Amino acid sequence: MRLIRARMMLAGGLMAVAAATSGVVLAGPASAGSSQVVLVNCNGAGQVRPAGYDWRSVAFGSGMLKVNDCTPTCAQGTYVKYPILAVLWRAKPWPRHPGQEYFSRLTWIFTAQRPGHAPAAQTFVLPASGHP
Repeated sequence: MRLIRARMMLAGGLMAVAAATSGVVLAGPASAGSSQVVLVNCNGAGQVRPAGYDWRSVAFGSGMLKVNDCTPTCAQGTYVKYPILAVLWRAKPWPRHPGQEYFSRLTWIFTAQRPGHAPAAQTFVLPASGHP
């Protein structure tokens, strides 16, 4: 299996990973005066949980990470699901959005089986623009 595919999926669609996690369900865009920390989506918009929840500076979730097994090729491969815990963390000032912060890190932790030689946990730097 190629974990690089999972990284490419992450870079191309951070929202897909976040939406796949049951505890990190994303809702509408953050308002300009919002004090909640946002997850920047691929379109560069800040997404937050519904107002009834408070993310503070860390958000947790669990779900399934889908990884292409690339067997016999990546074009013909199938996606294998692995259970993960997801953590959004390291709130930083969001450039060009005064007073707003965004999550700059995503860590996923495999809770059972994991792909090939993948480490038990992986951390990714999230861009402030939503694009890698």
